[in-house]
Amino acid sequence: MPEMPPGDRPGDATAEALEEASPPPPVVPPTMRAILEILVFGFLFLVASLLITSFYALVPNLLLISALSVFLGSLAATAIALRMFHRGRSVLSVGLHWNERTQRNLVLGIGLGAGAGAAVTAMPVLLGKAAWQSADRPIAWDSLPLFFVLILFSAIGEEILFRGLVFQRLRETFGPVVSVIVTSALFAWAHGGNLSVTWLALLNTMLWGVVFGVACLRSRDLWLPIGLHTAWNWTLPLLGVELSGFTLEVSGIRLQSADAFWAGGAYGPESGIVCTLAMPLMVLLLWRWPRLRSV
Repeated sequence: MPEMPPGDRPGDATAEALEEASPPPPVVPPTMRAILEILVFGFLFLVASLLITSFYALVPNLLLISALSVFLGSLAATAIALRMFHRGRSVLSVGLHWNERTQRNLVLGIGLGAGAGAAVTAMPVLLGKAAWQSADRPIAWDSLPLFFVLILFSAIGEEILFRGLVFQRLRETFGPVVSVIVTSALFAWAHGGNLSVTWLALLNTMLWGVVFGVACLRSRDLWLPIGLHTAWNWTLPLLGVELSGFTLEVSGIRLQSADAFWAGGAYGPESGIVCTLAMPLMVLLLWRWPRLRSV
């Protein structure tokens, strides 16, 4: 028995009619998709970080748990969000790619961050507003390796969190200015519950977020802001001052000052006016620095 041509089969005609009658799948606008991705990423980070923080009862080391919750939480949230929305992309694609240029940017960031931390801490001393004294505790040689490692992983985690996938989706969808402003505001908001925080500390933290954002825009990687962030967080405790409200006595010296306006007070130099004045200079320096792009 001869077969009917495909187009003449009754079943084919019915299927074609159904296909014509069915509406096309809805198209999600790019802005809504970006916002959805960011919200999902934030939820995933919150769940992962809270899960890790719950181990504080077993390991009562605040610096360790804080560093791990930010580092592992941001990595996990990035990996899951990429699998959900950008299948085929790896975590390295958010700015963690490693090559000769990113290695150079990491070294440059460490140098600039350490220099900025030393300058902001030393300026009140040079102005006669503060002085270094011996601390109650001697230098903690046995704690220094752990201190360096935890600060490094904490900075990596924060940069992945604020300048990774969220920063990139904001830049791609709304432009570089919006990405820098929004992530810098979120960066300051995340420090709003720190000990001894002040309005000037939050302003300076937001300005630091601008510095990190500009570093990310200029380099197109996370290693330059990671270097800046890590070295700043290393330098302040080593010079005997508080780091964002936390006292880490590791160097055997303390900076004493009764003038919080210049030296920063109990929050550290990040709540002093010297830090405020230094941030625009850092932005200008990064913006004019040649050959930072790594891709």
